[in-house]
Amino acid sequence: MPVTFGREIVNLEVHDSAGDKLGNVADFRIDIGSGQITNILVMIETGINPQLLPWPTVNGLLSVPVEEIESIGKVIKLSE
Repeated sequence: MPVTFGREIVNLEVHDSAGDKLGNVADFRIDIGSGQITNILVMIETGINPQLLPWPTVNGLLSVPVEEIESIGKVIKLSE
């Protein structure tokens, strides 16, 4: 994975499976042993209640496991 990958995903919009904007990537978590990204940390859009979402929040950011990502392009689309 290229070194610049992290800078490429930070600030990308994150859309749910219906195509609605959930927020923007603020950061991500990496497994130190493998070097793999394990979660993206999403700054949730105003008006979205994080308690209604299936993922935990970490320091005010929604922690979405990478297994929930369907595709990464101009936006990050989450799977159903």
